[in-house]
Amino acid sequence: MDDRGDQAYLDAELERYERELPRYERLQAQLVEEFTDRLHEAGFKYFHVSGRVKARDSFEAKLRRQPDRPVLDVLGIRVIANFEGDLARMEQVVREALVVDDDSWVDKSDLLAPDAFGYRSVQFVGRIPGEIADADADGDDWRVEVQLRTALSDTWSELEHDFRYKSPRQLPREVDRLFALSAALLEQADTNLDQIRERVEDFGRPSPASDGAAEKGYIGRFIQYDGDSRFLDQLITSALDVPFGTVTGSGRELRSVVRAAGWMQYDELEDGFAGYSELGRRLAITCSSASHGILLTDVEPGRPARSFRGIGVYWTALAAALIGGADLSESRVPAGRLAEFRVVASYLFGHPDRSALDARYRYRTLAAPVGSTEDAAFQPISMD
Repeated sequence: MDDRGDQAYLDAELERYERELPRYERLQAQLVEEFTDRLHEAGFKYFHVSGRVKARDSFEAKLRRQPDRPVLDVLGIRVIANFEGDLARMEQVVREALVVDDDSWVDKSDLLAPDAFGYRSVQFVGRIPGEIADADADGDDWRVEVQLRTALSDTWSELEHDFRYKSPRQLPREVDRLFALSAALLEQADTNLDQIRERVEDFGRPSPASDGAAEKGYIGRFIQYDGDSRFLDQLITSALDVPFGTVTGSGRELRSVVRAAGWMQYDELEDGFAGYSELGRRLAITCSSASHGILLTDVEPGRPARSFRGIGVYWTALAAALIGGADLSESRVPAGRLAEFRVVASYLFGHPDRSALDARYRYRTLAAPVGSTEDAAFQPISMD
């Protein structure tokens, strides 16, 4: 597109923005009310929902930076939770009000290095159904970007954005270090708040001994510091012969299977891992894809195969949950694929002397094609 074409496109988009601005402002108020009502009905008390419509100058600036991509965040809704432990369930409530583009989903904390601290937020883009948008024939075009984060993360990100990105000069290195230190302290504070609520709610009731670690914190510590966990990561990565790196969404999916396995505290994870890690290793070798993404193979079939920190804990917790008949509805793996995995896990558990490589070959002849998400694509399988 030449300069005249670029300008014509820019003018048309700005004209559309001004024409649709009143509708976006009405949608903002509707969605804030809709999400607030749904979260209250789901039993949440400690949260705040806010919205914004992207200003004209910001809209124009984004168009100029990316003229070949539609601007999908003209309308934004932010859900702020007082407790980090509420975010996953809040996300599910909010998603039920929208038609979510799963390719847009990202957990910003998964983009951080294991030893780094910084911006933490889950965000995705969803289409607004007609019953909410009161949309006309062009209703499919109304979309919203949703962000979910804790109140402490929100405060940190707002200040960092204003101080760092709006500063006319590069900030001194010591300021960067102070931002990182503050992020680490706030992450620990979020963990502490979850612990405080848990202990207050359980006060006076008997509970098993615990080191008090909050869910996300104890899983991360185990993955980072437990030698057997790190060794299993290496074994699986080597067996599948795939590169090691960062996999977006791995943290959320990992937490879902650890919860399903019932390992809610550090000592439970430690004991469960010791009991099921060999089964987890064999299940990973049998079922994981080495040509597509190891994680969420069907949901994101175009993702290249890559291992990640905690892959051993993931397959071990998944094996334990499958053998125990646990509810894995929080996982994004399709129900049909989980049914296949359950058959394989039971087979491997009952035949500890059988080769995982032989089981892998057998499973590949029975499994539904990669990318299958509908129930009809899956058929019952037998490994015997």
